[in-house]
Amino acid sequence: MMYFDAQNPRHRYMLHYESYQQLSVPELIALGSVNLQTAAIVWALVARKASFIISGPTDPTPGVGKTTTMNALLPFLPAENEMIYTIGMYEDFAFVQNTVPATTTVLVNEVSNHLPIYMWGANAKQLFHLPQQGYSIATSCHADTIADVMAMLRKDLHVPEHDIVGVRLIINIGLTGSNWPPQRRWLTTHFISPEITNTSGKATPQLITSWTPENDSFTSPNQQTLAAICAWAGISDAEFAAELAARKQFLQNLDALSYEEATAAIAQFRSAP
Repeated sequence: MMYFDAQNPRHRYMLHYESYQQLSVPELIALGSVNLQTAAIVWALVARKASFIISGPTDPTPGVGKTTTMNALLPFLPAENEMIYTIGMYEDFAFVQNTVPATTTVLVNEVSNHLPIYMWGANAKQLFHLPQQGYSIATSCHADTIADVMAMLRKDLHVPEHDIVGVRLIINIGLTGSNWPPQRRWLTTHFISPEITNTSGKATPQLITSWTPENDSFTSPNQQTLAAICAWAGISDAEFAAELAARKQFLQNLDALSYEEATAAIAQFRSAP
């Protein structure tokens, strides 16, 4: 049995971050889990260190793909970015003493009270405050809908609204179809604006795209949401459209490359002039 050293990043990774059959985003596209347009938008967000949550069914069905999806997005982070692998309820957040927030993403395999290696209670509340300090976070949770994710943050964890708006992206995935094996789909993808502009004083998730079960397809991106993303990113609509077109073309050309191959290709794309 391997001795677990919490200070060893490789041990942290092997304990609860590694997927035995890790898929890349191009592979997820080829499987129909997500379409090119949604993947390109998500890439643009994560490349700007958008904090994100991957949510999946509350029914304890194994293999829904939350960890696989979370890991698939990590190669989209900036090249200079450092990843901190946390240890759930045992995490003391001492890493804030010797890390640079602007270039650090904090990973939490899951926000729940199911296992000690997951975060809940005060630890989870502290996690969601990190974006206010300049960190980005990446995690998953059990939630059937975007409303359930927001209820978990507000009612279960009592996360303040000014910390909820630090979460930029929420992807809800699920198992669909009656045949075996079931198909995994990104049911909804939402963006949360950094500013609360409604009279309720609450953060409002804005739909980017959603899956349509009738024809197994994805809706077109919500233009109002794209405008909000552009405002957050500080770029024009035309600049963002050109960026998405380039990312879509690149992902399409990867043609279901493996995780390792796709990661190397994305790094090369990122370093190009």
